[in-house]
Amino acid sequence: MVDRKLALISFVALAVLAGCGGESGAGKGVAGEGTAGKDGSGQTAKPGEPIEIVIYSNAGANEESFNDQYGNALRQKFPNYTIKYIADGKGKSINELLGEKQQIDILFQSIAYYPQLSQSSNLQHDMTELAQKHGVNLGTFQQSLIDGIRSSGGGKLYALPVTNTVQVMYYNKGLFDMFGVPYPKDGMFWDETLELARKLTRNEGGKMYLGFAASAPHLLGNNQLSQPYLDPVSEKATFTADAWKKMISTYFIEPAADQGYKDRVTALKAIPYRFELTNSQELAMFAFLSQFPFGVPKDMEKIQWDLVALPTFKDKPGVGSQMAPFVFGVTSISRHKDAAMELIKYLTSAEQQMNFSKKGFMPVIDDEQVKKAYARETVFKDKNWNAVFYNKPAPIVMKSKYQLSVKGLLTKRIPDIAKGTVDLNTALREAAEEADKVVAEAKRN
Repeated sequence: MVDRKLALISFVALAVLAGCGGESGAGKGVAGEGTAGKDGSGQTAKPGEPIEIVIYSNAGANEESFNDQYGNALRQKFPNYTIKYIADGKGKSINELLGEKQQIDILFQSIAYYPQLSQSSNLQHDMTELAQKHGVNLGTFQQSLIDGIRSSGGGKLYALPVTNTVQVMYYNKGLFDMFGVPYPKDGMFWDETLELARKLTRNEGGKMYLGFAASAPHLLGNNQLSQPYLDPVSEKATFTADAWKKMISTYFIEPAADQGYKDRVTALKAIPYRFELTNSQELAMFAFLSQFPFGVPKDMEKIQWDLVALPTFKDKPGVGSQMAPFVFGVTSISRHKDAAMELIKYLTSAEQQMNFSKKGFMPVIDDEQVKKAYARETVFKDKNWNAVFYNKPAPIVMKSKYQLSVKGLLTKRIPDIAKGTVDLNTALREAAEEADKVVAEAKRN
């Protein structure tokens, strides 16, 4: 199901501005080098010389969204810099832009799709030396984020995390009250959650209520068992692995055991989504992005809701989803690598991380005071936001440059698997075969 607005939420939400300690002074020519010095390309900047920094993304956000989240803060901090944002879909692809010798200094995307964006155009650049030169303390970040970026870069630091998100579970308190079922709580196991779901999945007064649903692309793509779509070595699909069977059974097959639930999936041609939680108010629990409420506040205000930590498996107690940050990376072709690095450094400063945390953007620095400020300046400040930080995040798996190409081959089969119209093993085998063909074809081109 395509939800354009949520795509924009993901864009700015999945990446809370990661903290690197220290801030740059504005109006100093090339940032971080005083009034004169050489940037990463060897060019010399004159004192106070304006610099244009071009930022490109294909994450789905328009210029207004980018400016609200990042651009305006950067322009205020760096008045001598012209910050130009180019969004994919404005008539030219990144390869067409590069063919016209368009300057691109910074790329940003979700951690899942950054390798595909950067490597397909050979724009990746190891920022390790830049980070050291500009005093970026990688130890201030949540280390699983840095580890995840390095794992997808063969050990190299091709980007830094800027905003973040995890998977949590929202619930409609009104439905629990209606049926006299106790609310979910932090620290639940999946079998406890599914028991609650069974009590809430019922036909009442001619209306079918559903106990639990999850967003398949988000929960599977950032799964708790750290199972990658593709094997890191062979680049073959892993969809037939037992881990996928376990997760799909838990997240989708068991919640849909009731025939009424299956009928709803048939009618929707999809797994129930956030609209069933907020609009029709027929869904009691929904696993989704931690940033979700801030993107659709008017819809969330329609219901009495709260959230809890994502339930966990008994053999991995307390292990939540993988974190899914948006990342910013300096490009290999940037003529202003130092200036670009200073922009990213500022976005990851403790000051800016605090600002974003207050607005409901999950921080990427490991700072308890910043975490405690989460959502403090939002309309939903009184919700159980401890849930966002309750679980230990699962290790981030290597993200292949073919990630975007293969993920839908698994998720598109979930509705039929949930309905029971296709056997789980058969569906996973077919998805794996299709994925292997797609990757092989991509490698030939």
